[in-house]
Amino acid sequence: MKKNWSIKKENPKLREKLSKTLQVSPITAQILVNRGIENEAEASLFLNSTLFDLPSPYLMKGMDKAVERIKKALDNREKIAIYGDYDVDGVTSTALFYTFMKSLGANIAYYNPDRMKEGYGVNAEAVKKLAGDGVTLIISGDCGITAVKEVEEARNLGVDFIVTDHHKPPEELPNAVSILNPQLSDCKYPGKGITGVGVVFNLVIALRRALREDGFFGKEEPNLAEYLDLVALGTVADCAPLMDVNRIFVKEGIKRMEKPKRIGILALKEASSINGGITSYDLGFKLGPRINASGRLSSAAKAVELFISEDIEDAREIAKALSKENTNRQNIEGEILKQALAQVESGAGVLRENSIVLASRGWHPGIIGIVASRIVERYERPVIMIAVDEGGTGKGSGRSVKGVNIYAALSECRDLLLQFGGHEQAAGLSIKEESIGELRDMFERAISDLGADYTATLDIDCAVNLEEVTETLVSELGQLEPYGIGNPEPVFLAESVEVLSKRVFKDKHIGLKVRQGGKPFDAVWFNAGEGADIAGRIDLVFTPEFNVWNGKKEIRLKIWDAGR
Repeated sequence: MKKNWSIKKENPKLREKLSKTLQVSPITAQILVNRGIENEAEASLFLNSTLFDLPSPYLMKGMDKAVERIKKALDNREKIAIYGDYDVDGVTSTALFYTFMKSLGANIAYYNPDRMKEGYGVNAEAVKKLAGDGVTLIISGDCGITAVKEVEEARNLGVDFIVTDHHKPPEELPNAVSILNPQLSDCKYPGKGITGVGVVFNLVIALRRALREDGFFGKEEPNLAEYLDLVALGTVADCAPLMDVNRIFVKEGIKRMEKPKRIGILALKEASSINGGITSYDLGFKLGPRINASGRLSSAAKAVELFISEDIEDAREIAKALSKENTNRQNIEGEILKQALAQVESGAGVLRENSIVLASRGWHPGIIGIVASRIVERYERPVIMIAVDEGGTGKGSGRSVKGVNIYAALSECRDLLLQFGGHEQAAGLSIKEESIGELRDMFERAISDLGADYTATLDIDCAVNLEEVTETLVSELGQLEPYGIGNPEPVFLAESVEVLSKRVFKDKHIGLKVRQGGKPFDAVWFNAGEGADIAGRIDLVFTPEFNVWNGKKEIRLKIWDAGR
């Protein structure tokens, strides 16, 4: 789909102030402005934030009660269970809390539901099983905010519940000992965008502080920085905005993954062919999918085992198995995508609508969310994919485009749904097969009422001349990492660039040699296709990066789009 180019509005006064105060180039200063920075203090924090800049976990509503209940369980040697979701966020939440409590000598167990057999979130049968195993305190990770009936079931069985979650709270909340969720309207914790593992990490910080004050540790206490690898992985894989608290989590976590102490991370890096340093891209597109594959196709327990393993050979075997499952997942995904695209292209009037709702028997419910994301990328509109089982019940995954709240749209369709949940950009639901047609119409009306603009837009930070793209600038831009949602890679526009040469490789990528004034640059346009319109002189939208080849480091331009 052709994109409109949108250049961010300049703020010369603030740009010059930031450039002078921080001693960075005006280009870098403008990017900081584009990321929502409003003054020198915010800019300095963005560039130089450390773990010491994290807000107090006690700003989170309910933290006192949660810590006191866990301390009581430790004192009385109660059996505690961490109940995590089956995605990367849930897996890392589970592994983090489990390993921390193990280090305290706690009687701790973990549980992650089977996606196919049990579905999302806390379920009553699992609560009964844990109670039967002697558990008296359950702590949820990345789930539980909607578990009203399940928490009540736990209470009836004599089991206390602490909910830790980050999803949008419903009107009725579970009657838990404590609910830790920055999305609660009266929660004063400033990091509203943290994920489930971020909430659990805050709980661990608060618990360690309380135990320290009680003299629990003596001379040596757990180093919580060693848990940031899991926090970074869960945060990036859950598509959280990499700003504020999340930026600190991921920046500090990535540092500790270069030479990881956690055996499971080391094995996962090996299985993903990652040597040495790691980026947020690696977390989101190499490590994360391998962990997600476990929860999507079978049980997330295997991924948890990887992160709590203390044997390198066992960890390597698990990592290899996860890589194999990920390959299987990719094959299934490809087949579902092909079928879904055929539905879109053959459906009368589908592409004239503001939304797309697709359904089929035989689709894997653990894969449809990924496919929904692919279709959103292709058609730039909200998508719901529904996998219908043999009993006629559909499990759906929805994904949205920027600025369109899919959770709000589904709220307008709640009378048709057996259940639903999620947030602005992603949601899950279940529905009877006979109601899918009505959902398609009602969801379309709800999306249309939101009045969103569906024109695909490519955001550009500023216009530059290629002569301004120096090694100093590219190195300086590196201070803005890690990149991700909320803090994307810097994107520039260079106008009337001379094309010196062009080549196509692997039938889909284009390599260019371009120049604007003096020094020529190598540029690459991945997945452009041989038919991309490249004239002798073009306007180029790109991100500059260092490319190392045969020990030689040079600047390369990564092309996002080009036009005359």
